[in-house]
Amino acid sequence: MSYRKDQGRYARMAAFWALLSLAAYGCFHGGGLSDLLENWLGASNQVFVDPFPILKTLKTSTLLALGALAAIAFSIHSILNRPRVADALIETEAELMKVTWPTWGEAWQGTLAVTAMVVILFAFLTVADLGLIKVMLMLMGGA
Repeated sequence: MSYRKDQGRYARMAAFWALLSLAAYGCFHGGGLSDLLENWLGASNQVFVDPFPILKTLKTSTLLALGALAAIAFSIHSILNRPRVADALIETEAELMKVTWPTWGEAWQGTLAVTAMVVILFAFLTVADLGLIKVMLMLMGGA
């Protein structure tokens, strides 16, 4: 199935970059794939460039993790472009375009209303709980 160039573009890009960010975190964060490969390779983990931007040093383990990340990126791209997944993302973006988003003032008023209700319910439940504790102590003869 062929899609127009901008059909579902933002939802598909957001899904791709979010999933790729998670994969990159798993590859390069402490204890991730790069560190596991570094421990596994041991002394044969050759350093190619030191220092290397963002990754600190470019080693064999880093190159293998980058290769794995590239393969994951290709897989994510191909999965997101399958007709069923792409249709779901396109429909999601279309529905989000129909949403009437609140203005900053409306959001602030809603936040204040919710905060006021939480404080009122907190006070009511605190007083009710303390009253029930007093009643229970009087009934049990502990007061």
